[in-house]
Amino acid sequence: MILADRWSSIEELMAAHRPLRLDLGCGYVKPPGYVGPDDLRGVGGLQGQLPSVEGGPDVLLDLNEDEYPFPDGSVEEIRSRHFLEHSHLDHVFAQSHRLLRPGGLFVAIVPYANSADGMSPGHHVFLTERFFERNPSFGQKFQITRITYRQSEEWEAWPRLLRWLIPYDWARTHLFNVCKEMRVEAVRRP
Repeated sequence: MILADRWSSIEELMAAHRPLRLDLGCGYVKPPGYVGPDDLRGVGGLQGQLPSVEGGPDVLLDLNEDEYPFPDGSVEEIRSRHFLEHSHLDHVFAQSHRLLRPGGLFVAIVPYANSADGMSPGHHVFLTERFFERNPSFGQKFQITRITYRQSEEWEAWPRLLRWLIPYDWARTHLFNVCKEMRVEAVRRP
């Protein structure tokens, strides 16, 4: 684990972020108020030093192998955006469950598998709502509270009459490139 040079210790980092919220795989687009652990593989990982960059990671570690350096039950929310499809999911789910307080929020924004973005090279897994609803590793650790979808530009370009005649939920699951991404919100199970 390497801390960004703006932090002298993990305790200082945590003290500056109350309540503690993590943005896994943040790259250089971490939202304000979040702590960003990343290995920067998707943006040309760094070795040895993690410079301070506005919106950049706070902690450099292998999110697919390393134990996340925060105490059990210390995190209010864990989010990720376009990260899980590149990950070892059982490890990420186990670490997230360990870190979240009881009832803590887990938010995953992923490219929808049945889309051009979802099928991009480099993705290790292709995710739809069915994965989260039926995956035992996820289901034992988290309870889904909400799933929302972002329509693709291709769907929005369809003639309005067609979009009216074909329900979006049917089109999303049966046609290609209708849904661009999906947001899954879940709470930590005890």
